[in-house]
Amino acid sequence: MKLSLKSIYLSVLGIIFSGCADLFFSPTLNLSLPPLQNIKALPDVSSVAFEWNRVENDKVKGYVIYRKDSNESEFERIAIIRNPRITHFYDSGLKSESVYQYQFATLGEDDTISARSKAIAIKTSYIDPIEFIYATSDEPRLIKLIWNPHPNPSIKKYIIEKLINNKWEEIGEVDHRLGIEFFDTNLSDGVTYEYRVAGVSFQGDKSRYSQVVSATTKFPPDPLSGVNASLDVPKLIILKWNPLSNPDIKGYIIYASRSEKGGYKKIGESKNAYFELRTEENGEKWFFKVVAVDKSGIEGVLPQVPVMGSSLTPPERPKIKGAEVVDGKAVIGWEMPSQRVSEVLVFRKEGTFGNPLRFRLNGKSTQFVDKEMQKGVKYTYWVEFVDVNQIASERSQEFTLSDKE
Repeated sequence: MKLSLKSIYLSVLGIIFSGCADLFFSPTLNLSLPPLQNIKALPDVSSVAFEWNRVENDKVKGYVIYRKDSNESEFERIAIIRNPRITHFYDSGLKSESVYQYQFATLGEDDTISARSKAIAIKTSYIDPIEFIYATSDEPRLIKLIWNPHPNPSIKKYIIEKLINNKWEEIGEVDHRLGIEFFDTNLSDGVTYEYRVAGVSFQGDKSRYSQVVSATTKFPPDPLSGVNASLDVPKLIILKWNPLSNPDIKGYIIYASRSEKGGYKKIGESKNAYFELRTEENGEKWFFKVVAVDKSGIEGVLPQVPVMGSSLTPPERPKIKGAEVVDGKAVIGWEMPSQRVSEVLVFRKEGTFGNPLRFRLNGKSTQFVDKEMQKGVKYTYWVEFVDVNQIASERSQEFTLSDKE
């Protein structure tokens, strides 16, 4: 006996004829009804077709079909065919490569049924996987998949899955059997990704998955070594580092922040292992992170620990040891300046208004004596240190002295 598409199609009509009344179907067993025998099955990927000989008995008004899968303990009624002339039936929507069992019974008057047939076990089949697949990463942050067209002409499209957090997730489709490549973009640098591909038939049946393939995206440039920043240049910070010898390196990018812990922004680029940052003031402190960038535009990973640099700080503020009037002369003393100080400036201001007088002393001076005080006049004094770059320190504390009449 041979199954045909036409005969299988007729079975669908018989099921439709059963109508909504089947929702309330509550059969009664009638052992006088002949059971259905010699049932043949033809499983497919997600469906199975059945064929049987027509039962030549006027009491038979149709057929009832039951099914269970390997996870179910009881059979479930899946169809009532109220047409005794139908001799074919198909069940769809099944899982591929899965075992199902079926039982059949004949249907009589008043919703009576015969004893069920012996259970018929079937296993759905499968569609072979694609025969070849390859993954490559020829460009940064991109992986290309390519495979052979599936030889089965029933294949309509392909689905592509990627392993994400140890779970396979669908990331895309290719909508034609002869479409045989897929690009996964916006990937991370220096990361290995795994993929698999399955074909999907016009009926929605999925083939077995291909072998798992992997590819690794381009690695970012290596970290830099020997990064240092100057501390002794007026209103300028000079950055230097060891250059990378990789010919793929295009240059270097400099990030900076006034805070050590965050807020780093790109402040410049350099093709050489050298960079200058000009500051508005002396003593400005900056924190730097420097990375290499390759010809593809991939930057190295920002280092966790920054490098601190500063433009030359002013000399330390003078520490006054004493200020007094001795024999009509103002005597002001301070601690010995550092070797960096090239001269000492003493300022004297008379009264509240007007410009102060400035007295210039050599850098090793530790005392100033004002011999030009006038009796009864109040004078305000302060001291500043100046280095060879003419960078002045913060002024010392002020002292008001007077030679009383």
